[in-house]
Amino acid sequence: MSATESAVLSISIFGLAVVISLLVAVVIRGIVVLVSRGGPSEPTTEPQAQSTRPDTIQPSEVAAIAAALSAVLGEHRIVHVARAGRDRTWTYEGRSAHHASHNVPVRHRSR
Repeated sequence: MSATESAVLSISIFGLAVVISLLVAVVIRGIVVLVSRGGPSEPTTEPQAQSTRPDTIQPSEVAAIAAALSAVLGEHRIVHVARAGRDRTWTYEGRSAHHASHNVPVRHRSR
């Protein structure tokens, strides 16, 4: 295949790709127009989600947690059960490690 034939083939393939792209754009535009003609739909009112978490932990929940831990870990003694608060310790540690990874050692120039 000569250079001229290669150039003609490349240009014709490029032209075909442009035509296909334009056709796809027209189809997408047509779909958008058809969908938008339906008019605004009535807003649906969904019930607001309410928190199902009680403020206290039920004794049955403590028993279930203890039984699950005992089955998985073996015999252990549960010392304290409480809801997890907004403890930011892990956040601070991760942020500190990330920032420390950017510390570039200072190199002093010798004069």
